[in-house]
Amino acid sequence: MKRTKRFFVPILAAVAVLSVFTACGKDKKAAGALRTADSDGLFAVRIIEPTVFNEFSAADLLGYFKEEGIKVEYVGTVQGVSNYQLLEQDALDVATGHPPQVAQARLAGMKIVAVIPGMVDHPQYPHVRYFVRENGPIKSLDDIVGKKAAIGSFSACSDGYLRYYLNERGIKGDVEFVVLPTGGQPEQALTQGLIDMTNSHPPFGSIAKKAGGNVQIASSWDILHSPGAGLSIRAFTEDFVTKYPEVVRGFSRAMYRARLWINANMEEAVPLVSAHVGLDPDNVDIEWDAFWFEDSNIIRPEYIDKWFEIAESLEYWKHGDIKPEDIYTNEFAPAPVVSSAN
Repeated sequence: MKRTKRFFVPILAAVAVLSVFTACGKDKKAAGALRTADSDGLFAVRIIEPTVFNEFSAADLLGYFKEEGIKVEYVGTVQGVSNYQLLEQDALDVATGHPPQVAQARLAGMKIVAVIPGMVDHPQYPHVRYFVRENGPIKSLDDIVGKKAAIGSFSACSDGYLRYYLNERGIKGDVEFVVLPTGGQPEQALTQGLIDMTNSHPPFGSIAKKAGGNVQIASSWDILHSPGAGLSIRAFTEDFVTKYPEVVRGFSRAMYRARLWINANMEEAVPLVSAHVGLDPDNVDIEWDAFWFEDSNIIRPEYIDKWFEIAESLEYWKHGDIKPEDIYTNEFAPAPVVSSAN
């Protein structure tokens, strides 16, 4: 296993993240000369190599980025705060995650802003599924105290949802969180009996399902019952959006088209994206291996508010330290489309 950590007090997660952000900010590179399009007329936008079901892959493979004069360059696979470290260091142009991560980055002095929505939670296509061994000690989420749970990284969703669940029900005690960042690794660890529970992000749910002996006991929708509680965002630095506003607009249009296309074409989208993240398309399951994406052209304010409610209940920051409207903008939102079928 990669490494094991235990949280004794929820606030420690936020403190650890903020300290990393602050240290990173001190080494920020000076802004360089303006970048231009290459000889093919395409502007390079650096993103992380996708590791889960996502709209970046669809926008790239369907040619939506190219139609906007953009080509994406993949710069490796990172999760959690590393996105924002690379963004601040000018080694990445677009970071992904959930709204609390942007808020924490800004609290640490980083000038980052969420511009584009990504996926949202959905009862049929939940953001996170929780799997356990069928004959293991965990029968419901109430039983996770004192057990070993795999997560991809320490973040608002990976360990945050579970801690939120325990807090809301007044369940006291610790959970041993084991970080297994590679897609499919947590599901395999569960099958091998190395952990007691894993959360699983698409498109890896079917790995746990098909392995046999595993059972889903809950989903993020069961915990939160809100599309907004699953909202992911795509963020840029304020410097990037100031220098390249038309690139940001084009990127936003391409991502919007990809979100709508995925929602309307799941049977094509799931194998297409799954292949891009290294899975055999013949082995994926549409029912288990897809996210549902935001079909609005904007970041919905009520979804940001929901995330602030969750984050403040976990003591990521104190109420009033930062406002929801401080972390996002809809200035670069594309024109709305009436129906995802379009």
